Amino acid sequence: MASITIHRGTKQIGGCVTEIATDTSRVFIDFGENLPSETSVDIKNNSLHIEGLTTGDGSNSALFLTHYHGDHIGRLPEVMPDVPVYMGSTAKAILLKYAQRVNSKNLSSYERINTFTPLELITIGDITVTPLMIDHSAFDAYMFVIQAGDKRILHTGDFRLHGPRGKATIKALKILAKNIDYIVCEGTTLSRKKQPPIEYQIQQDAAKLMKIAKYVFVLCSSTNIDRISAFNKANPKGRMFICDDYQKEVLDIVTENHADKSSFYDFSNVHSYQGYLEKPMREKGFCMIIKQGGLAPRVMERFNDDRLVIYSMWSGYLKGRAKNQGLVDFLAPYEYTELHTSGHASAEDIEKVYEAVKPKCGIIPIHTDSPELFKSIIPKDNVIMLEDCEKLVL
Repeated sequence: MASITIHRGTKQIGGCVTEIATDTSRVFIDFGENLPSETSVDIKNNSLHIEGLTTGDGSNSALFLTHYHGDHIGRLPEVMPDVPVYMGSTAKAILLKYAQRVNSKNLSSYERINTFTPLELITIGDITVTPLMIDHSAFDAYMFVIQAGDKRILHTGDFRLHGPRGKATIKALKILAKNIDYIVCEGTTLSRKKQPPIEYQIQQDAAKLMKIAKYVFVLCSSTNIDRISAFNKANPKGRMFICDDYQKEVLDIVTENHADKSSFYDFSNVHSYQGYLEKPMREKGFCMIIKQGGLAPRVMERFNDDRLVIYSMWSGYLKGRAKNQGLVDFLAPYEYTELHTSGHASAEDIEKVYEAVKPKCGIIPIHTDSPELFKSIIPKDNVIMLEDCEKLVL
């Protein structure tokens, strides 16, 4: 007999962990840190003791990671060493590069991760897992189709349909997610009323902004590959595209593994900043991807004429409970323009996924501070509201 247990995440964003089990096997989806955000519930208790994952017998368990954001992988060091861990191969490479730079204490935990490719069938005891690559602000992110006994579950992870691969998601679900009994679905943005702009609109808006300034600095996540590509494509012809050494290494990983599939992920034109580049940068103009601190303030000071600074991250990092004071202080000396869209599904996206999959038994909210809002977009009788650690026998 199969079951679903959401150990954490029924009423909060981030820090989620889902268990799908049979009488003999367990599969866990994500195991992340709590987020200190405005939309989270009580986040003081960050540790979880979960049978088959952090304690007890892990010989018939496995952990699958939807993507590399900290609220999905942050508790990985607590997972027992005999529990195999899986994530996408490019995602792992990016995660290792990140860990080598900023979080080396968890490097050994990341190195032990097994990798998969899209649509690869992975068997854990009597449970099978099929990863479906989807669109998110983390590159190489996945939904999972899980077959547990005679039940089929779609776990969406974090996703969106307004990114460059969004249109393909619904087509893929109609083919690959047939006969689904339950959807475990994220609802991060349901409490936000505004429909997010599509990623291509960000690219178009960036192109317009770049025409008014010769030297453009963009503050965005180093692992939001779609956003960096949007700015790369928006950069006026003849101008240089610049980043630091670490960012270049991340983009090289993406180019090596995905440029042959789409030119959107070809970053072979990107230059790693070096002092000798300043002359052509000044002559040609440029767009530079920056992070707070590091070499950014020095370079920005040298190009303080005809300069445009774009902030392309969540506005919540600048105010409220999730405020990052270091980020606020970094931006304080500059006038900047905000240009961003969400990496999460809108209400319309969730409705489209539900209609494409048509689960036989219903949809289970996760990764949301407003699970009740699912009833405003899904037939209310088909919304299954769980509490943390409540076991749903399928």
